[in-house]
This record gives sequence, C-alpha cells and structure tokens, in this order.
Amino acid sequence: MSKVSRLNRYFFSDRLRKQLAQIPRYPLTVVEAPSGFGKTTAVKKYLKENLPPGAREYWYTCLGEPAALAWKRICGLVANVNEEIAGNLRKLEMPTVDTLLYMTAFFRDFHCRAETYLVIDDYQLVNCAIPRELMNVFSLHGNPNLHMIFITQHLAARQLFSMHNTDIHTIDASAFFFDREGTDALFRMESIRLADEELENVFMTTDGWVSAIRLQIINFKETGSLDYTADIEQLVENAIWKRLSTEEKEFLLAVSVLDSFDARQAASMLDQDTLPGHLEDLLKENDFIKYFPDSNLYTLHSILRDYLHNRFYHHQSGDFREKIWRLAGQSYAAVSQFYPAAQCFLQARDFDKILAMPFDREYLANRKENDLRGYLEALVKECPEETLCKYPAALLNFAYPMLFEQQTDIFRELCRLISLAIDKNQAGLSAEKMRRLKGEFTLLTSYTAYNDLGKMSKGHKAALEILGGPGRIMGKDLPWTFGGASVLLMFWRESGKLEETLRSMDECLPLYLRLTRGQGAGANSVIRAEAMLMRGRDSEAEILCHKALYDAGNHQQDSICICAELVLARIAILRGDADGYFTAVKNIQSYERETARPHVSRMVDLALAALSLILGSTDNVARWFCDMKSIRQALYAPAIPYAQTLYSRLLLLEKRYSEFLGISGEMMETAKSMHCLMPQIYQGKYLAAVKLMDGNKWEAMAYLEQALALALPDQIYLPFAQQMDSLDVLLKSAGRAVLDEESLNAIVTLSGRQEKGVNLIKKAIQRAKSPLTPRETEIARLARGRLSAKEIADKLYISETTVRTILRSVYSKLDIHSKTELNFKEF
Repeated sequence: MSKVSRLNRYFFSDRLRKQLAQIPRYPLTVVEAPSGFGKTTAVKKYLKENLPPGAREYWYTCLGEPAALAWKRICGLVANVNEEIAGNLRKLEMPTVDTLLYMTAFFRDFHCRAETYLVIDDYQLVNCAIPRELMNVFSLHGNPNLHMIFITQHLAARQLFSMHNTDIHTIDASAFFFDREGTDALFRMESIRLADEELENVFMTTDGWVSAIRLQIINFKETGSLDYTADIEQLVENAIWKRLSTEEKEFLLAVSVLDSFDARQAASMLDQDTLPGHLEDLLKENDFIKYFPDSNLYTLHSILRDYLHNRFYHHQSGDFREKIWRLAGQSYAAVSQFYPAAQCFLQARDFDKILAMPFDREYLANRKENDLRGYLEALVKECPEETLCKYPAALLNFAYPMLFEQQTDIFRELCRLISLAIDKNQAGLSAEKMRRLKGEFTLLTSYTAYNDLGKMSKGHKAALEILGGPGRIMGKDLPWTFGGASVLLMFWRESGKLEETLRSMDECLPLYLRLTRGQGAGANSVIRAEAMLMRGRDSEAEILCHKALYDAGNHQQDSICICAELVLARIAILRGDADGYFTAVKNIQSYERETARPHVSRMVDLALAALSLILGSTDNVARWFCDMKSIRQALYAPAIPYAQTLYSRLLLLEKRYSEFLGISGEMMETAKSMHCLMPQIYQGKYLAAVKLMDGNKWEAMAYLEQALALALPDQIYLPFAQQMDSLDVLLKSAGRAVLDEESLNAIVTLSGRQEKGVNLIKKAIQRAKSPLTPRETEIARLARGRLSAKEIADKLYISETTVRTILRSVYSKLDIHSKTELNFKEF
C-alpha cells in the first residue's frame, strides 16, 4: 500500500482574508460556495488565528439527519449561549413560514455577554423548506457579542422573502478562487517550485479552484509530474484511488453509502467488530475525509464521495452492491436510524429486515420523512405478498400515516394486505396478538367512514369490543379536527338532520375517548355550541363553549380549545362585547405560542382569518393563505372545505369576483364530495351575491334558494345574517316555500345584532390601534365635524391654544397636514 499524501498547510487569498475579517462586524455571515472550495477550512483557520482571549466558539455540522434531529442540534448550539431561547426554539420544531414570526419575537431578548461564534456547517443538508428565510431570522438576534456563521453550498429552495439584509455578510464562491500568484503560493507551501509555463498550465486547467489545485499538488508529490489534461474525477483517481490497496478501496466503497459514520459503523461495513488500525489511519490522514472529534464521526468530502459512488454503481458487481447495502442497513439499524436502514435494505432486497424493524406511529410521525409514500409503494411493488403478510403489525403502522395524508391508493393496498394477513395468519400470531391486531385494524378502517358519525360509531364500538380498552397506535398528538377550526363544518353532512348529527356525536365520542385516551374531548360540546350560535341562541352557545374548554383542557386537546374560543369570539362579535372578543382572540393566539406545533399554528391562522373576514378586514389573514395551491399544501384534506369557505370570503372582500367564479365550482364539488354541508351553504350565498352584482337576479335567486333549502330545515340563520346588505333584496323576495316569515324575521333580527356588533368591535379595535390619547381622539372628532378651534375650546371649556396644541399632536401622530386629510383618516 502506498500512503496517500496529506498536505501540511493552508493558504488563503488576500481577498478571502479581507472577507473573513468582516465576520466580527456582522450578526450573521453566510459562507456560500460549491463543494471543494475550502469553506470550512477557511472559517476554522480564521477563528483559530483571530479569536480574542475569552471568546467562545461552538460548531454544529449537519450530516443530513432527519429535520427534527437537525433542529434539535441547532437548538443545542444556541443553548451554549442562551438556554431559555433554545428551549423556546425546540418547542417550535423545524420552522415554517407560519412560525418564523415567533422566532423573531424570541430573539428580541437574546442575552450574550461574552464574544461568541456559533457555526453551522453544511447547512445545505438541513432539511428545511425555507433555509434562507431561517438565516434571515437568525440575523435579527440583535446582540453585538454574538456572531453566527452559516457554511453552505448553494441553497436552491424557493425564497419567500427578500434576503437584502444589512445584518448579513455574504462570502460567496468568488472569494475562494486563486489567481496565478495564489496558485504559486499553494505549491511553494508544499516546497514545490513551478516553472512559469507549469504554473500557467496548472492555473488554466484548475481555474483557480482550490480542490483541483490541491489534487494536483498531491499528484505531483506522488508522481513527480503534473497532469494538465485530467478532469476532477481523473485527478481523484490519480492522486487518491491509485495509491490505495485493494482492501482500502473496498473499504472506502463500502462506507461511501453512509451519510456519516463512526469507527464502529465503519467496522460493521467490513462485518467486523473493530476497525483495523491501518484503515482508521486512512480515515484520519486523508484530506478528503472529514473527522469531527466532538461526535467521533467521519464524513467523506463530496468530491471523493461522488467519485466513489460512480465506481460503486457502475464498476462493481451486483453481489458486491447487495452485500454493502445489507451491511449499511445493519449499521443504521444498530443506531436506531430505522428509515435510512429500511432504504438500504430495500436496495439489498432484504424485505424481512425492513418489515421486522420497529416502525411505530410515533417514530414515523416524529421523522416526517419526505417520501414515505414513494418508499412504501416501492416496497409493496417489489416485496412478495407472502412476505408482506408475515408482518401485519408493520403494515398497520405504515397504513396510519397514509390515511392521514390522504394517500388513498397505497392506503387501500396496505389494508388489503392486512386483511389478507389476518385471514391467513402467516405470521403465526398468538390468539392475544391476533385479537389486538384485529382491534387496531378495525379502529383504522373506522376512519374511512369519515364524518359519517353513525358508521364511525359502529366501527369504534366494534374496535372497543375487540380491544377492551385504548388502542396503541392513535395518540393525542394528532389534530382531532385535522387542522380545521370548526367541528360543525366537519360533521354536519345532511340537511334536516342536524339534531341527529348532534345525538350521534354524543354517542360516538365516548367510545372514541376510550379508544384514544381522550383525543377529541369536548368536541360534542363545541359542535352543539356552533349549532346554537348559527341559530342565534348565543347564551346556550356560550355555556357549551366553557364546558368544551373544561373537557378539552383536561385532555390537552388544543384543537378543540381553539374551536371553542373561536365560537366565543363570534358570540362576542354578535353582542358587540369588545372585552369578550379581545379575550377570546388572546386565548386563541396563546395556543400557538405555548405549543408551536405546525397544525396548531395553522389552526390559529384559520381562526384569526375567520374573525378578520367576519369584520370585513383582511388584516389577520396569514401569508400562506394566498391561493388554493398554498392552502392545499398547508392543510390536511378534511380541513380544505373550511379553508375554501374563508378563501371565498377573502376573494369577495378584495373584489376578485372573476377569480371567485372561476374556482367556485371546484370548491362546491369539494364540499359535496366530502359531505360538508356548511361550506355548500356559504358558497351558495356568495355565488348569489356575486351574480346579483352582475345583474343576474334570477340566477342569484336560484343560488340563494339552494343555500336556504340546505340551511333552514335546521334553523341555520347566521350565514345569511352576516353581510345581509348584499342579499337584502333577494331575501325579502324569496319564495315563502323556501323562506317562511318566521325564518325571515329570525335572519333579519340576527342581522341587526350582527351588524351592530361588528361595528362596535371594529371601533374597539381601531381604538386599541389608535396612537391618539382619548383627549386627542375627542378633539380630532370635533375638528372632523367642522368645528373651529375656538368652537371646540368653548365646547370643552379649555383654551383655544390648548386645542391648537393638541391638534398639532394629532396631525403629527397621524402623519397628516390639514383638516381635509383628517376627514379621511381612520383613528
């Protein structure tokens, strides 16, 4: 074996040194360049040589871990500086667009007394959908002693917000290229003096790229010559691969399939207990293999990894690749990385190993693997049916996430296989295990009757009779409302049968609570509260909401609590009760701050959007609520009809009538296909309003009468009482066969209350937002009433000078310059 040469020293261009010297002047520095540019080496050397006494330095290198684990480690990095903020960040989980604002709030009080540098290396491997936006928020920490450094390859993710941020210092690839003098200096540092012609040829063939230059240096030290014709792959082959023994080559090929590894995992790739000393030396003494002392992990530089992968996939036998994949699967499984292990075992076609791994619901939910559906489709397609049926528990665990993600085809196939496994019992399960399997499967299939409470109740009852108690797969962490903010919208499916729906919920929920240890507690009270509110019986609705909050709170059911608080806020609007409204809104917002789970965040957004739209405003409509594509991506399928109802109202408020008409048919079909009655009522009402504005009264009347026919058999009045002015003419001329006098009077009465309440709440919100003091507001209103300063002074028994002084303050605060502008200014 010929030992691969290792270079002794590093050299950086003047341009790069100047860029690195700017790091202490910025809250955050981004070092962004492709692989092989020496980014990590440059930052490490700079910090080693320039950190002042007492300064601290902490690193986290991402190795492609699952998103949850990567975020946990980033939070651990922050904990070195501020444990309280790190704890808050952990609760957020991997940030989304919805939670970035909460991160910003956490950073307002970022205490850091000593000069500190936090470095995140290989940031491009962090599984975050908004990597640039996340860096942007980190730059807002505002502490002059803290400097964050993100080392990354190119970030290709879609950028939602502008990254023009004066708090971010960027060092890009251009700073890492060497000119001729720099190239010559690199060779001289290794005691190699090049002739002018040799230097020119090296510079022209490497383009000043440091990795190519370093490989040329290694090759020269090994062979005594330069290769001007070689590309990067040929340089790796000449400088590294040809210097290795057969054993070393097979070893590097084996570990190349691992994202990262320690010495024990490396040994396992040789099917040995310990790694031979000469192979451990190979890992530690190669410039293209990184070693992380803190974690005792190795990772191959991407240049070397790419070369090895090319040889692994195109130059090795199928038997060799299968053996390596099997060893890799065993290596991952030994450290509980089950999903990467399963991917390796699939490559090795070792299906028994895949299906025997402990893939429970909690593991799958926590990992949130991006393409679990695709993996399961490949597994079901490639694995013999007989083998699949030997592992019904694994199939059951895979089926649950597919159900909640609405992956219908793969879910049905998994259910077919589970049913077959139960019938044949190829797994040889004991009577007790078979009983539990049947019970869990019965519970699983009961969800396929979604929002048919009668059928679901039968399924729950059957599952409970088999299990005798709680199931093991369902848990409280799943959102009972699927992220929607209305239980009534989810489960009222047939006109004239609302009371039957409420009774069915009372019968179904206790069974479900026993099966899931309290998931959905309080839902029966919330759905009744919503029904009472729709009928204008707000006192009954209020009592039911408080009962729901008590029951749901005892079982940590945030989704039910948010639904109840939303009803309380709507009751407050109906009554014009500003204090009640603000209290309910504050409580809704608190659930997001306290738990910061993505589905809770989206529920809070939907609830606040609903309230804002009722008040005729778009101020509190979340950024992601901008189009139907974004809405579908953000929500579970059962929450889509609720979101579509809100989105329709948004389009009407913004006078985007053509857009509404263009998608209203699809939204109506979605509501019908999912048997959701309330969205159909609202869509009919909105279509009637738009058609009336277009002058098509008869078509408008048809839509309105369809909506009334669905709503009135159950005394649902509030949808028509909201913004009644747009439909007043139609309602009063609707046929009495559809809208009787009693129902019309109920709608008119409720509309009067709603209109008055909305106006009172809007004024209260404006007062809360107003920069004016009560005295300034009083004088501004009198001035807007065309009273002169003297008349205002006489009216309020104050001096004219005082009036003028206060008006100057009003103009300044409202950024206006005349009474004319005051007449059009809200305050």
